[in-house]
Amino acid sequence: MTVKGQHSGLIWITGYSGAGKTTIARITSENLKAKGVPTVLLDGDDLRSIFGERFGHALDDRRQLAHIYSRLCQKIAACGVTVVIATIAMFESARQENRASNERYLEVYLDVPLAVRAERDPKGLYRAATSRPTNTVGFSSDFEEPVSPDLVIKNYGEMLPAAAGSLVVAEYMELGLAKKGATEDVLHGTSLSRVQYWDSYYRKRKAPINPSSFAMFCNENYFDRHCHLLEFGCGNGRDSFYFAKTHRVTAIDESSVVIDANRRRAMEEGVLNLEFCHGEFGREIPGLPIEVDAVYGRFVIHAMPEDVESRALRESRRLLRNGGRLFLEFRTTRDPLMAKGVQLGKAERLTDHYRRFIDFNEFCARLSSLGFNLEFAIEKHGLAAYGDDDPIVGRIVATKAD
Repeated sequence: MTVKGQHSGLIWITGYSGAGKTTIARITSENLKAKGVPTVLLDGDDLRSIFGERFGHALDDRRQLAHIYSRLCQKIAACGVTVVIATIAMFESARQENRASNERYLEVYLDVPLAVRAERDPKGLYRAATSRPTNTVGFSSDFEEPVSPDLVIKNYGEMLPAAAGSLVVAEYMELGLAKKGATEDVLHGTSLSRVQYWDSYYRKRKAPINPSSFAMFCNENYFDRHCHLLEFGCGNGRDSFYFAKTHRVTAIDESSVVIDANRRRAMEEGVLNLEFCHGEFGREIPGLPIEVDAVYGRFVIHAMPEDVESRALRESRRLLRNGGRLFLEFRTTRDPLMAKGVQLGKAERLTDHYRRFIDFNEFCARLSSLGFNLEFAIEKHGLAAYGDDDPIVGRIVATKAD
């Protein structure tokens, strides 16, 4: 039985002419419908035609029309459906009305450079602008780009429409707006989608900055001298900054947003023995050391597809000196969270983000086959409790064999 209001919500997809709004809105709508979510798709151009061209293209007319779109969406959403609308409507007042009128609201901004939009030019607006003065959308300086969109997608270059649509759906699901269905295209195996998810996460949220219990466990039990440690999947650097108090640290993350933030913090705090590098561990990253004493990864292995994990483990062994240690902590297949969310694969789930839960015994065997000797290995709850969440995790310390 569907509870009234369960699927009520608004996905407002905005951007200049040529940004790809209509295409992404259509894909988003189709994906939601495939999951059983009642969805209504609206397009600003179609609505303008439906209203009988009563509104002109002057700025005041456009602003009035943006507010009409906002109220129309709110009324439709109140009937228990998700409204997906593609519209320019670049007025902050309209977006504020959206947030005030819809308990469940996702604002998506398609950020596409002018040169790319002009090359696409689906309506011929950019060509027309070169031959006569215009106040056409895409040129007017009076439009207000979104101040704090929930999701920014650079909809050009390597970003394919299907991946962009999946990003929108994944973000909507994270907010708890969509029915928990299952389609394998959502974030599954899409490196670009994973990266943009974490970029969005670190733009909007403040993750804990105190060192994790795992970092303190490693430091207190294994680091008895100054060493060079490499952390991959460092996130906001909570453990990197902790280790850097006594050790040299190189920290890596795929999110350029969080790496830039970490670099600013290190500069502000005057931390000299801590370097942050942007990239996927296991692929070529400028500035990596030739050899390190330890490789550390907390809560990152289970956020990687299996092929990315394999590259990371091989790279760990390559960089470690003989006798160097690998420190890992991750959610396992015994974690209760595995029973929740959208099932993407045998051990892959989509809850607030993509996770691939790790079979602890199989993982230990895989490390051995890669040339690691297990020094410490345990799987249980109570190791990584945070608030109400007390996951079952694997905690491993392995030594690189000669």
